Amino acid sequence: MKKILFIDNNQFGYLIDTYSYCLYLKDKYNITYLCFKKKEKCIDLDNINIIYVSYKGNKVVRGCRFFLYAIFNMIFFKGFIFVVYFPGFEILKKILPWKKMHLDIRTLSVNKDKKERIKHDNRLRYAVKIYDSVSAISRGVISKLGCSKKIDLLPLGADVISSSNKSFDSIRLLYIGTLNGRDIIKTVIGFESFIKKHMDLDVHYDIVGYGKKEYDEIKNYIDFHHLNNYITLHGYVLHNQLYPFFENNNIGVSFIPMTEYYDLQPPTKTFEYILSGLYTIATRTQANQEVINENNGCIINDTPEDFTEALNQIIERKKKLNSEIIRNSLTNYSWKNIIKNYLIPIINK
Repeated sequence: MKKILFIDNNQFGYLIDTYSYCLYLKDKYNITYLCFKKKEKCIDLDNINIIYVSYKGNKVVRGCRFFLYAIFNMIFFKGFIFVVYFPGFEILKKILPWKKMHLDIRTLSVNKDKKERIKHDNRLRYAVKIYDSVSAISRGVISKLGCSKKIDLLPLGADVISSSNKSFDSIRLLYIGTLNGRDIIKTVIGFESFIKKHMDLDVHYDIVGYGKKEYDEIKNYIDFHHLNNYITLHGYVLHNQLYPFFENNNIGVSFIPMTEYYDLQPPTKTFEYILSGLYTIATRTQANQEVINENNGCIINDTPEDFTEALNQIIERKKKLNSEIIRNSLTNYSWKNIIKNYLIPIINK
């Protein structure tokens, strides 16, 4: 049985991409996963050997500790080494240049500081040059990195979390994801404008996610404007506990700020909403426009006014919406198909 060693600074299970890789590969490959132990709760998966590295100490101490663990395990490992990029990980290849390693890039920099974004992305370009093989999350990311002949596409995917066909007689909105830097307050303002004009409709908005500053801002707005009957702020929820939200809601909210640094980044939840049969309101980023069509959602600008208008359009179209059609529009992006058609060929190349 071929061996795979994953090197990732995220704790196992908290990056859905690599968790899905392991889930669908574990019966065919012998998998070891080296990662930090950052969270209190550990997520386990049968047949996966997880090596946890302590996150204690300052940034330098824990960084050195992680690299020592990684180098020790890589020296004696015979198999496919899969490194999930994080700034500084290029040093692994410099220290062990004779070891064949694959580098996977899940994101470009989304730092608001342009200088920091340029610095980060230049480090990525350097890492692309020195690793033996490379994959990236989208064609847009590959194009921006250059070296397109060397980089394989390994797209974002999703699983069908809910397979039920939704009724669109009522409006049940769902946002899941981080609140940090996402301007979700704009969707709350847009939703408030909508319900003021449609007081007779059965509507509700579930917001699942956390970010200290943004969470407090949204909560204060909900309380001040007396919206508690219409909006529920749930905070952070583990991925394996999200089923009821996908089952009970029918409209997904993929609200990504329309900035240069978010434009190429595919949002996980767009895929998860659609594959679970939720009609999706998505902002006009390049990544969203590649998967949203008239059958599965609508594209808007990142303003409260556009969000309100999208809800108005859904009311007009709700009798035509069909979960099966929505779900079938992205079946090629199921994790099972992504791993079969993209990841396994990379491993076997």
